[in-house]
Order: sequence, then structure tokens, then C-alpha cells
Amino acid sequence: MSGAARRAVDVPVGGRAAARLERQAAEAARKKDGRRSAPPARPEAAPARSGPGRADLHTDEVPRGPRRGVQGLLAVVVLALVVLGVWSFTGPETAEISAQTPLPVAGEPAPEVVPAQESVPTPEVAAQTPVGPVFAPVTVLNSTSITGLAADVGEQFSANGWEVIGTAGSPVSDVATTTVYYSEGDTVQQQAAAQLVEKFGDVTGPVARYFEVPGVADPGLVVVATGNWRP
Repeated sequence: MSGAARRAVDVPVGGRAAARLERQAAEAARKKDGRRSAPPARPEAAPARSGPGRADLHTDEVPRGPRRGVQGLLAVVVLALVVLGVWSFTGPETAEISAQTPLPVAGEPAPEVVPAQESVPTPEVAAQTPVGPVFAPVTVLNSTSITGLAADVGEQFSANGWEVIGTAGSPVSDVATTTVYYSEGDTVQQQAAAQLVEKFGDVTGPVARYFEVPGVADPGLVVVATGNWRP
């Protein structure tokens, strides 16, 4: 027990007053002993002063070393991407394509790229000779005993646009039906004889002429009339 407590107890007081003083002395002694046994409070840390030559002292601050390393790595990656983009834009293939493709002029539509097509050879069209009426001079010969038969046949030829240059008796008698003859090798006469056969159903042929007409050097077409002709 401390000195103050002992002094309070030694006071000769009787009764209730003495007991109250004793309790108060004991309470004071306990409080005093409690203050002595309590650990001293830590002084608050003074705020760090900033200034040249002094670093900020904070326990929760992130160290600057790793942060600067991350920033440097990001800068290197960005620089690499920029260099790669510039190289791909100005590469040799891009320059070649740009040189081949003309740039459109402002205000004009871009030219349309049309794929090349293989040229298809045009088939040659054979020249066709127009088909039309072909006429040639005609000589009519009578190979029968019917008088005037050659003249009657010649009149019908003339009525249909044919030129009859003469009529006479036939030098041949072995012709079975009325036949038209043309000079061999004369294609015009051959075409005219074919049209004469188409026009008159009683005429057969055409046949290349194998005989001469007496007294006529150029008789043209020669029609030998026989008994089958019906004027």
C-alpha cells in the first residue's frame, strides 16, 4: 500500500466516516497503480515534409520502380505496332498496287474494273448468192409430127418472161418426153433450165446438150418438145 493510503488509514476517525475515507484511499491507490502500469501512448507520426532532396515517406505508396518498368514496356509495344503499321502501308506490294491502280479525280466516279474476257472468234458467214429468177434465151424444137407444136410451146414461154429466139424441127428423135438442155459448163444456163423445169411441169431435165442445132451457133437453152406436151 502507498504512503498516501497509509496516511489516510492512520487517521483516527471512527464509525462510517472512517470506512468511507478508507474506501476512497484504496480507490485512489488503484487508479494511481493503473496509470503507472499502462504502456505509454505512441506519439503520432508527424506529416512528412516535401521538398527537394526529400522523398515522401508513405507506407501504402506503391514503389516507383515496378511502375516505371510497366510504363516502359507499354511504350516499346506501342512503338513496335506503329512501325509495323507504317511498314505494311508503305511495303513494296502496296507501292506496286498503288502504281497500277489510278487514283480517282475529285468529283469523278471511280473507274469500274471489268474482268478481261476471252475473245470469241466470230464464225465466218459464207457469202450466199441471192436466189432470184434467172432467164436465158430459149430455142424450141419439134420432135413430133404435130404441126405448130414448137410455136405453141414458144408462145407459152414468152408469156412467162422467157425470150424465145427461134423454133425448128428437132435433129434428134430419141427423146421420150419434152426436155430442156443447156450448154455444158454454163452455170447460168443450168440455173435457168432448172427454173424452167420448176415453172412448167411438162418439162423434164435439165440435161447437158449433147447435139448441135442446125444453122444456129448459139441456141441458148434448147427445149425438145414431144407428144406429152399439152399446150
